[in-house]
Amino acid sequence: MERLVKRPPHIHPFLYLYRLHSPALWFCVIPHLDSEGDRKLRRKDFRDRKHGGKDAAFAAAKAWRDEQLTLPEVKAAMGDQRPLKLFTEKTEANPFGLVGIRPVQRGKSLDWNITVTAQQGRKKSFSMRRYGIWGAYQRAVYQRCDWIGVDNPNIDDLKIRFNRWLEDNQRLLDLYGLEAD
Repeated sequence: MERLVKRPPHIHPFLYLYRLHSPALWFCVIPHLDSEGDRKLRRKDFRDRKHGGKDAAFAAAKAWRDEQLTLPEVKAAMGDQRPLKLFTEKTEANPFGLVGIRPVQRGKSLDWNITVTAQQGRKKSFSMRRYGIWGAYQRAVYQRCDWIGVDNPNIDDLKIRFNRWLEDNQRLLDLYGLEAD
C-alpha cells in the first residue's frame, strides 16, 4: 500500500525566474536540500546592465537555472520530484497519520472541516456538518489518493486511524456539538 509516486518536473520557461524593474534585473531562486535534508533557497541576480540587456540577462538566468536543475540536491527539493505518499507518522500537523489531511475550524463559526491538500497548491475541504465526521474524513482521504495517484487504502486501516483520532479529540467534539457517526 505504501507505493510512492514520482512525477516528472514540468519546467516552463519562467520556472524559478523572476523580474525586477527597479533595479532592472532577472533573479533566480532555486530550492535545494542542505546536508541535513532541510529545504533551503539559493538565489542569484542577473542585471540587465551587466549582461547587455533584458533578453541577454534572461538567457543567462535561464542557463544558470537549467544548470542548477541538474544537481541532485535541487532535484530532491523540487516539489514535483519528491515522492508523494499517503501514510506518515502521527503528529500534530498530521493527526490521522495521513499526509495532507487534517481537521480545521473555519473562522469564527463553529463549523469544522476535514481539509485535504496535495502538490501544486491543491486544497479542498469537506464539512463535518454536511457529511458527518466519518464522511468528511473518508472523502478527504479518497480525494488525496486521487490527486497523488495511489489506490485507496484499506477501509479497516482508515477506521483504526479515524477511531484513534476520535478518542484523542472527544472533548473537542463535545465542545462543538459534533456527533461521531
